[in-house]
Amino acid sequence: MNRFKKIICTSALVSAIALGCTKNFEEINTDTNSVTANNYVPGYNLTKAQLEYTGNNDFSYETWRVNIIYLSMMMQQLANTSWYSGDKYIQNDAFASSYFDVAYRDQVKYVVDLLEITRDNALYANLYQIGRIQKVMIFHRLTDIYGDVPYSQAGLGYHKRIFTPQYDAQKDIYTDLLKELEQAAAALDPAKDKPGAADLIYRNGPNAIQQWKKLAYSMMLRIGMRMSKVDAAAAKTWVEKAAAGGVITSVSDNAFILHDATGGRTTVNRNSNILSGEWDAVTKNETFLSRTFVDFFKTRNDPRLPFISRIRSSGNTTPASQIGLPNGYDQNGAATDISTAPGYPGALANYSTIRSDVFLKLAGPTFLVTAAQNEFLLAEAAKRGWTVGGNATTHYNAGVTAAMQQYAQYDAGAIIDGASITAYLTANPYVDANGFEQINTQYWAASFLDWYETWANWRRSGFPALVPVNYTGNATGGKIPRRMLYPAAESSANATNYAAAISRQGANTFLTPVWWDKP
Repeated sequence: MNRFKKIICTSALVSAIALGCTKNFEEINTDTNSVTANNYVPGYNLTKAQLEYTGNNDFSYETWRVNIIYLSMMMQQLANTSWYSGDKYIQNDAFASSYFDVAYRDQVKYVVDLLEITRDNALYANLYQIGRIQKVMIFHRLTDIYGDVPYSQAGLGYHKRIFTPQYDAQKDIYTDLLKELEQAAAALDPAKDKPGAADLIYRNGPNAIQQWKKLAYSMMLRIGMRMSKVDAAAAKTWVEKAAAGGVITSVSDNAFILHDATGGRTTVNRNSNILSGEWDAVTKNETFLSRTFVDFFKTRNDPRLPFISRIRSSGNTTPASQIGLPNGYDQNGAATDISTAPGYPGALANYSTIRSDVFLKLAGPTFLVTAAQNEFLLAEAAKRGWTVGGNATTHYNAGVTAAMQQYAQYDAGAIIDGASITAYLTANPYVDANGFEQINTQYWAASFLDWYETWANWRRSGFPALVPVNYTGNATGGKIPRRMLYPAAESSANATNYAAAISRQGANTFLTPVWWDKP
């Protein structure tokens, strides 16, 4: 409509000049389609960026292709006997590049617009800082998936006419992400503007600004710990700074987005929509809980198991009855046919799958950063001798406790009482000699459904000690992939910058590690 108005106004302007009239020239010459126009509502861009970060878009497919098809299977929390590529490390370029394709279009665009418009605007002082933190979250995931990616020039096609952005080295991206977090956390001020309902994470809560400050320091902790093997000194500095600033340590401050079941793909929980909603991969016998995952809970008599697992055919949730599907099998009638697997229960549907009534609600939460994750990172930092307040045992116990308490945020009935948590910790105590393995294996268990983070922390820590599969025709020689793949279109559409990234980082393959991923 505005374009048609411009045509009409141009004609009107010619007539006005002929008549010697000079009224309304400023209104006539205002581009109301511009993001700098007075009618721009910056809070919308925060909402949009946050929602898209969880995978919600009518044409969004990255959650299915990367988070579920690849990462959930590679991390052996889910398993499959058909076409889900990650179960057997089969290369599908479109699947592996999908997060890159979608994130720049549906996440980066909106958060960069938000920052460009709110910068140096006193009306949006806190919103600007929150936007910086949200941008860190978006790019941290992107760079951890692909390594070197467009960062410093990304999203600036409209504002600065940059259409072929350079790929920044991951080391440089990390440096800037940490700087952004430090500055944003320091600048947040409870006395200034509130993001209100535009903020889907803390939802206009009375302590939203303080919670965003904790979220900033929590991201600092996560990013700092990610550098532990490639730059231990810098990691120590940033982790200690994050701990001193104050990270999320209570489930009441968990950062998550609660979805709306009424809005279709654009508002429902995307994991749930794929696994138990519109696509219903669970009842189609496409996805099951992995044997590795089920056995972790089962062998420890973990009180989480009956809330997370049920037999597909019967709905039985009794812990002793749960049977995880082993990764690396098919239904081809040959040596890797599922019927040949040890302990085969007679039918595919007799394996365990996710309890959709607890974890796969269309209006359920997507967790982004949790107290449990933070406590486990602090436990590892304490084991390394870093000053983070408390010792490894204290933080480990707090991490397990928070991980179990978090289940009630998925479903009000999924309550694990204090006595059960205490009994679990008594039977499965922290042992410092095995500390790194215990801490990071619990991190793996606590990050269920957020397979982006599960995979990243596994690559960094090496735990849990997953046994890879070596299925015929896999792309890695039986090794779990270390990164996803750039889109093929980048080699032509952004050829010079793409080539520079490949030259610096290495070949565009599953086995080229990102900067911080060191053995």
